[in-house]
Amino acid sequence: MYYSGQEIIEIAVRIEENGYAFYTAAAEALKTDTDIKALLLDLAEKEVMHIAIFQKLAEKFEAEKFEFNQDEADDYINYLADRHIFGKAGAGTELAKTVKTPKEALGIAFKFENDSVDFYTELEKRTESNAKRLIHQVIEEEKEHAAEIKRFM
Repeated sequence: MYYSGQEIIEIAVRIEENGYAFYTAAAEALKTDTDIKALLLDLAEKEVMHIAIFQKLAEKFEAEKFEFNQDEADDYINYLADRHIFGKAGAGTELAKTVKTPKEALGIAFKFENDSVDFYTELEKRTESNAKRLIHQVIEEEKEHAAEIKRFM
């Protein structure tokens, strides 16, 4: 099965947009813990930077193909995106509505960052062009975000 670079970028951008929506909405909902609120707003800003990186990647590897072995599910990348906490459109905003405590916000944020690492790692493995470097950069940033969140948990 083959996916175009553009299709993969659209999934990645959707994940980052949902992350931004979650972080901003969750920060607005938390009025009691200013450190966690500041962390969420900082992470939202970083999601915007990731969107820009992926949009830049879209220009660079329009013809990029992602090859999957026959024994893998035909829609493996879509499977990863769908199991991602923010894989579906609007998921970030909807999930933020459920947050009642700073601890809940941190738990969701931590899962989001780790799901992102998994998704982008699979993407990186299947990328053949020099786009690997930029994808790897995003993976490392997502790992840093998860570590930062964990310090607050």
